[in-house]
Amino acid sequence: MRQADHRIGVRDVGGVGEFYDKASGATFVPRGVNYVFVPTASANTNLLLRVGTYDALRTRDDFATLAGLGYNTVRVFLDQCNTGQGCIGADDNVGLNPQYLDNIADMMAAASESGISILFTSNDLPDQGGYSEEANSASGETFAGYRNSYYLTPQAISATRRYWRDLLTGLVERNAAFDAVLGWQLLNEQWMFVDQPPLSLTSGIVETTTGAYDMSDPAQKTQMVSDGLVHYIAQMKEEILLHDPTALVTMGFFVPEIAAPGWYVETASLLARSDLDFFDFHGYPGGPSLKEHAEHFGMIGFDSKPIVLGEYGAFRHIYSEIDDAARAASEWAAESCQYGFDGWLYWTYFPADASVGDRTWGMVDDDGYLLDLFAPVNQPDICVPVEVANDNLAYGKPVTASQSLPDEPPQNAVDDNAQTNWGSGADPVQWIEVDLQGRVRVRELRLLVGQYPSGNTTHRVEVRIAAGEYQTVHEFSGWTSDRDWLTFTPGTPLENVTHIRVQTLTGPSWVAWAEIEVVGEAMP
Repeated sequence: MRQADHRIGVRDVGGVGEFYDKASGATFVPRGVNYVFVPTASANTNLLLRVGTYDALRTRDDFATLAGLGYNTVRVFLDQCNTGQGCIGADDNVGLNPQYLDNIADMMAAASESGISILFTSNDLPDQGGYSEEANSASGETFAGYRNSYYLTPQAISATRRYWRDLLTGLVERNAAFDAVLGWQLLNEQWMFVDQPPLSLTSGIVETTTGAYDMSDPAQKTQMVSDGLVHYIAQMKEEILLHDPTALVTMGFFVPEIAAPGWYVETASLLARSDLDFFDFHGYPGGPSLKEHAEHFGMIGFDSKPIVLGEYGAFRHIYSEIDDAARAASEWAAESCQYGFDGWLYWTYFPADASVGDRTWGMVDDDGYLLDLFAPVNQPDICVPVEVANDNLAYGKPVTASQSLPDEPPQNAVDDNAQTNWGSGADPVQWIEVDLQGRVRVRELRLLVGQYPSGNTTHRVEVRIAAGEYQTVHEFSGWTSDRDWLTFTPGTPLENVTHIRVQTLTGPSWVAWAEIEVVGEAMP
């Protein structure tokens, strides 16, 4: 049986790279989810392809659900289950587990049946199967091992080529549905450790797969990593195309300066020099701006190859309500269009287990609220954000304050982003005031504390009724800590409120608030 060609390709249209459907010739816009976690009896697990965990029927049901809503792509980790019984490495530590390969092939069949494309990503070389041992065999004083060896030594290149060879030949033997694969992602996120050799070295000459580099020269150190990754990518792509000639190859990246300062990633030179067919960049709302992400990636003005926003989502610890999460994620995706992104994959379909501290809202949470809201059949153009009702009457309203730090303006307190603060830059007494732009009935007031260190505080809540003077309606007094919620629910709703002022009278720190939320309704 002839191996199926990939259905999706990349082409150049007037100097701009884009995905396209080879059968129809139409532009293909990846829209979908990261299919990472699946429910088990005890918790949601990311080992969805593990032998004994993989569920062929659930996979087909989920893919059919996505396809029915207009989604066309899922991103799946090949090797999250990288050691232990039933994982990708063979139990005898030689090569890959045949039953695990059966599961990958079955998932490819499920995708082909539903018309879904899979972006398969490798999280890392498996710890089982003999690959990591070979890749680390050159480790020592010059190469610290693991990440700092995996991309720069001949042994690591050999081991990683063998991994992709074993994976693809195994899938070819199973007549897997290669037409359902959008691409093979060499790494979920590429990075190296800044504080480990060779990047931590300040003297001496280091020999890598691409030559000799002087560690006393920062420019040569940067060149060493860039040259090494260009070579690594070329080697892996060569191996993949030997077994899957029409494949697309990509790699994932995030911005370490923003997310993990101790890790090293440089993408600008790879945009220009590498053999990747497209790029996968990751970024989440609730912290640094999307523009900052794009600038760090070096992607502004780059359009010769497609770039996918392969991970974005709304963190629960930042967005406590799903409608706030929906608004933030939708606006983030829409804004990304202006920086050159060509595809969008939400993190994630099923949510992570509740024990995961940085989990996002899942697409299926709240009876599939986000799944339906973001569905291409309901939101044909992701560059136009969806309309999400907001029950916070203070959201986006005019705000004034006693004083403010330049980078912590009052508007931060009404932006539905728990990670940003209004900061006065001074000790009590300080105040912040929200103009509700009309008369409202206030049923509840919620305040998210911005405070360090913890300690005893006193906050006075005042409201203005129509054109009258401010009236004190409540006082919070007691021990508070950063990101505590303070809630005031009046016995009788407050009528005809036009302004709310929160005045901090005592406290151990500069006065700040992360969020001010007003629950109620507008009055005629």
